[in-house]
Amino acid sequence: MNRPTVHLAQRWHFPTPELRTLPNGMRAQVFHLPGQHVAALELVLPTPLAAEPRGLEGVATVALTAIDEGTVAHPDGRISELLELQGASVHGVTLQTSTRLGTDAPAHRLPEVTTLFAEVLSSPAYTTDDVAHHVGLQVATHDSLEASPGAVAKRAFRSALFGRDAREGRPAAGTPETLAAIRRDDVVAWHQRHWIPDGATVILAGDLSSVDVDEVLAPIGAWPVGGTAAPRSAAPPLAPSVVIADMPDAVQATVQVGCLTPGRRHPHWAALKLAGHAITGAFASRLNLELRERLGYTYGVQGGFGARRSDGQFNAGSSFRTEVAADAVARILQGLELHAPFTELEVSDARAFLLGVAPLANETASDIARQASVLAAADEDPTFVNEHFERLEEPSAADVTAAFREHVRPDRVTIAVSGNASELEPALRAVGLDPVVLDSAG
Repeated sequence: MNRPTVHLAQRWHFPTPELRTLPNGMRAQVFHLPGQHVAALELVLPTPLAAEPRGLEGVATVALTAIDEGTVAHPDGRISELLELQGASVHGVTLQTSTRLGTDAPAHRLPEVTTLFAEVLSSPAYTTDDVAHHVGLQVATHDSLEASPGAVAKRAFRSALFGRDAREGRPAAGTPETLAAIRRDDVVAWHQRHWIPDGATVILAGDLSSVDVDEVLAPIGAWPVGGTAAPRSAAPPLAPSVVIADMPDAVQATVQVGCLTPGRRHPHWAALKLAGHAITGAFASRLNLELRERLGYTYGVQGGFGARRSDGQFNAGSSFRTEVAADAVARILQGLELHAPFTELEVSDARAFLLGVAPLANETASDIARQASVLAAADEDPTFVNEHFERLEEPSAADVTAAFREHVRPDRVTIAVSGNASELEPALRAVGLDPVVLDSAG
């Protein structure tokens, strides 16, 4: 049988934006993407959750989720109706060191959409009823997450990694107790102090041939200046530990294993990304082949290296039958010992995937804007993406092995397991670990 020769595609390149500075000092990145007629706009605010008052944690999340309920000029949901009439939808997320608010809309309607978007930014109504409604939603979300073994394991992992005294060690959206204390005046004060142009970046992506970009950005550039952004800093990790978040009725155990690592600008970052894919990121990764394919302990292991604002983090996690969870943890730790170095085939497969998936992960204007916003939140230039692709070509298997062994070691990782502590604690002790059992509140 004659088979066609399959050639590797040309390397994809992240688009280069036009950089601008708006009249209010905001940075703007404009991506001209022919054919992308659904445009995307992303606003990145350098707003750290550490700036929240301890007793009002969750106020940043409520300020974001309630922001488009109404404005001073268009209250009671009218602003959302006007955005919908333009084909626009609003989304956002509150993270440890930044808040993002964005919209997707037909490119030819951007002038009207950004006028409404700027109104949302500058003059949200934040009625008492709306604030109470969104506080209630966050409490309900918190309660729902507390019933999820995966969410509980992640919460316990963060708490063990950073400690409850650090903001990163506590729930990003607050707790029922701190949320219940939030009033309208608190949300208004947070917005006035932290929703400001200083240090902010706006990203516009799409087919902009039918609009005047100056006109599109003008309403956002007219957003009034109002103070300086709060400083951001990263919490140092605590000493490695093993914790069990007790869920007595759980029928399985969910495991999170990880540690902080160097980040994007470290010389080893490309090698670490390749290592992460080979050890736990791919379906054919070492840990997945061991724990799923050979032993049948799980449906799959996920993880790898992820960048944070100023550093990085390695994670490996999965859910297991309770009776095999301790052995699974022990085998994860054995895998992290990396007794056998990575092979050239493992590294070349990881490289091919990370480079090959890039165009699929950046198909739309929304994808491009979202990637650029992640980098902007970390004070990185969009050129980092292409620089990173070039660096992925460089490490040998020996380089990848050395980088992983330097930055990830079993005695340096934090381990969190959610599940039935009465079964998990003795099993984990039997494999040589010394777990601390947490109650349901962490």
